Amino acid sequence: MTFHHIGTANAREPHARRRLVITHCATGVYGWLTPYLSAMAAENDDLAAGVLSLPRKELHFIAMTVSLMGEARNDADHLTTFARGLYVVSRRTLIEDACALGDIEPAPGLAKLPAQLSGRIWRPASYRRLAALMQASSARKALRHLPRVSRKHVIVLARLPDAYRTRGVMNIIKRRRDLAEVLFAIELVRRVRSDLSDCRILASLEGAGVKKDGVHRWVMKHYERAPFPAAPTGALVRDGVEALRPLTCFADLSRAAREFDNCIRTYLWAVLKGDAYFYRYAPEAGGKGAAIVELRRAPVVGWVVHEALGPNNDAISGVDRAAIVSMFRDAGINPSPQAVSPNAWFDLS
Repeated sequence: MTFHHIGTANAREPHARRRLVITHCATGVYGWLTPYLSAMAAENDDLAAGVLSLPRKELHFIAMTVSLMGEARNDADHLTTFARGLYVVSRRTLIEDACALGDIEPAPGLAKLPAQLSGRIWRPASYRRLAALMQASSARKALRHLPRVSRKHVIVLARLPDAYRTRGVMNIIKRRRDLAEVLFAIELVRRVRSDLSDCRILASLEGAGVKKDGVHRWVMKHYERAPFPAAPTGALVRDGVEALRPLTCFADLSRAAREFDNCIRTYLWAVLKGDAYFYRYAPEAGGKGAAIVELRRAPVVGWVVHEALGPNNDAISGVDRAAIVSMFRDAGINPSPQAVSPNAWFDLS
């Protein structure tokens, strides 16, 4: 095989006509780059001599530079300038000239990156996306620390929020489908943990995400630490004792679930959504809890006392039930039928 077989472009023309003619083709030894390489080799003897055995990093450099030219790569004069400058002018200068033609801001270290690029020649759009990523310091740092940079890395970094463009996050994303899960998880935690900076959220993600089901567990851990909405009332007092105290965080729910051997810790999302709230009832100061009271938000009406149950979800005494209903009524919160009588029920779900 000779150089003339690699593309459909014309070979070296007489000295009177040294303008390059690009004939686009979808196939060839080097894919979309084939006609450009063919035309460039007609202007550079060193390139022509080794065009069929170019190292991968050399191919990526040429392909990236041609891609960064934008539409100017189809201009014979510009391509001739690049061809004649190859192996003569510094790579940094060649990249900067290509970026100027393609209206792209040249990024630090862009000329060195082709040595890290993996796989066969990329599409022009991928090289341009890579150049855009290199403008951001976070993405630039992540790319420089990767032993090999693939198109998948470029796609992932382009979609990640700037603060999360780290090698640690990229290690979590093993497959492309993992990207959607990680993006959704980050958005959830950023909204839930408005008390945390991106830096602290990132640190927790990198530490937990690589474990099995790590991303889902990571999200749930942050939900458990999420600030609860304001309680419908403060602590309610009876006979000088704060008998009814709202459970205002997940730790409170967990403690009450252990004390009463019930499942209220699983109602975390209902509390965070503002659909439910729980109170611990203990009629004596520092005494044992007698009941967990669930408030639910009824449409239009607002908060109502939904249910009051003792340990193991057992029924509570009539005295305790009457005291709970009375205190909430005094606070402007009406009871549902089942809160007044264990034999009544009105579905508020």
